[in-house]
Amino acid sequence: MSTATGLARISLHDLESLERAIERGTLAAPITETALVASGFAAGAADIVEVLRGVDAAGALAAVRVALAERRHRAPPRLDLVWTGPEARLSTSRDTAIVVRQLFERARQSVLVGGFRFDHGEDLFRPLHAVMRDHGVRATFFVDIATRAATAAGAEAHATDFLDRFFWKEWRFGDPKPELYYDPRTAAPGPPWVSLHAKCVVIDDEIALITSANFTDRGQTRNTELGVRIEDEAFAGQVAAQWRGLISAGIVRRHLG
Repeated sequence: MSTATGLARISLHDLESLERAIERGTLAAPITETALVASGFAAGAADIVEVLRGVDAAGALAAVRVALAERRHRAPPRLDLVWTGPEARLSTSRDTAIVVRQLFERARQSVLVGGFRFDHGEDLFRPLHAVMRDHGVRATFFVDIATRAATAAGAEAHATDFLDRFFWKEWRFGDPKPELYYDPRTAAPGPPWVSLHAKCVVIDDEIALITSANFTDRGQTRNTELGVRIEDEAFAGQVAAQWRGLISAGIVRRHLG
């Protein structure tokens, strides 16, 4: 793995901050994951340590500067407007439902789906199931529990029932299946009224779709919704790491149904 590839998921801002921290000695070599987290680099700590583990300060600084030089001279991120709803005659936007299906078809390693609600999954998820079956793609969903349990004691059972229904209503293909995660607070009655409201798709940690449109008939075909498709490995990796961090922190639970 090259230095540039190993640090590709680290944002330009964080690379510049890392360079300053090593230069000033506030981040001592050899660099450890614990020290990175303490210095504010939690999101990219694993990727940074993968490259800089056991390297002295001079070597670490040189590696970070190589990554910075590559980042500053590469092509800027590709951004595409994604839209659901009425359009002007000269619109250059891309349709949300089409973009989502194309992203699923493109995946070869991983698909992360975060925060959406669903009501017509069988059609939308067919290309995702195909790449999971044919290419071994791993899919991870972070699902918003759209309804509340009647009592606090019944919240876990309510969440289990809600997610079980996802598999018989929205995912009728059988195996392979996506891994489902949920925030237990979203099923609980009463305050603090938590929702998984962020909506995004990340493909192979390389492309991200950030959108207001749910995976519902209204969200994909009728509402006015806006999103952006971002082709940038550093940004997509950050988005994916943010969601996966919820797993490692124990904030979300995996559905075992």
